[in-house]
Amino acid sequence: MRDTLTAALRAAGELPGGVEIVSLDQQQGGWSRHTWIAVTADGTRHVVRVRPPGALLDTDLELEYRVQEALQGSGVPAPRVYGLHTRDNPFGGPFYVMEHRPGSAPGMYDRADQAALAADFAGPRGIATDMVATLAAIHGLDPAKLPETIPHRSFAEVAATWRAVYDERRLVRDPVVEEAFDWLEHHAPAGERLGLVHGDYRIGNTLVHEGRVSAVLDWELVYAGDVRFDLGYLVRDRAAGKHLRRRSALMGTFADEGWFLERYGELTGAPVTRDELRAFELLSITMLLATQTTAVWMHRHGLTSDFRMAWARWSFPGFRDDMVRLMDW
Repeated sequence: MRDTLTAALRAAGELPGGVEIVSLDQQQGGWSRHTWIAVTADGTRHVVRVRPPGALLDTDLELEYRVQEALQGSGVPAPRVYGLHTRDNPFGGPFYVMEHRPGSAPGMYDRADQAALAADFAGPRGIATDMVATLAAIHGLDPAKLPETIPHRSFAEVAATWRAVYDERRLVRDPVVEEAFDWLEHHAPAGERLGLVHGDYRIGNTLVHEGRVSAVLDWELVYAGDVRFDLGYLVRDRAAGKHLRRRSALMGTFADEGWFLERYGELTGAPVTRDELRAFELLSITMLLATQTTAVWMHRHGLTSDFRMAWARWSFPGFRDDMVRLMDW
C-alpha cells in the first residue's frame, strides 16, 4: 500500500524525492468509503479515500473527485485532491488522495459536541456562520465551472430513486413508509431553485478547527437540482441528534433554525420559509431510511459483517415518527 500511495503522490508532485511515507493507518467509521491517513517523514499528512467493494451506497468516486477538484478556489472549503486511481490496487478499490485539513468532525449524537456547538452559537457563532455561508456558496456556484458529469435530478426523480432502493432492499413491507413515498408524489414543491446540491450537508460531514469550519467533506451524493433539499436535510430532527427523540434544541445541533434560514436568505437573495421545506425534509428522511434499509439488507444477506449495518434498524421508529408528523397524520 505504501508503494502504491508513494507512486501516486510522487506523480501528483506532492511527495518530494527522498521523502518517504512513515505510517499509513485506516481510520474508524465510513459507511461507503474507507479512509486512510498517511504521514510522511517530514510530518505532512494526506488522506486516502477508498471506495471498497460492497459499499453501502453505489456512488461514483470519480464524480466525487471531479467535484472537489472543481471547487478549488471557489470559496467552498473542500480539501484539495491530488489524483484519482481506478485500477486494481492494494487498497481494494478505486481511490483518490486529498490534503489533510486540521480539525475534527463533531458528532450529532455526542453530548460533549452538542454542548460545544451550543456554546458556539450562544457566543461567537463562528461555526454557525461558516455553515450558512458555505451552504450559500455551494448553492451559488457557477454551473459552467462544475463537471458536466454531475447528474441533474428533479424532486420527483430523487424521490423515485430512493423509492426504488427501498422497494428492492426492504425485508418487510411498511405501510407508513409506502404512504410517505406516495405523499411525496403528490406534494412536489412549487417551482425550483436550481444549483449544486451537496446531498449530505450536516455538521458531521465537516471539520471544525479552533471554532471555525475548516473543511466540508463527503461529496458522494452530490447532484444538480433543487438546492432546498440541503435545507430540508438540515432541519430534520435526526440532524439534531434524534433516534427516538431530539437531543438538541438547535437545528443540526449548531444553529437556531430561524436565524439560519434568515441568514441564508440574506446571503443568497432568495428567502426561504420553513413551510416550503416540509416536502424536502420528508424526502431526506425517505433517503436515509432507504440507505438504512440497505444496511440491514446487506447484513441479513451476508454481504457485510459490520455490526453497524444491523444496528441501523433501530433508526426506523424515529424515521416513521417523523414521517407521520410531516404528513399531518
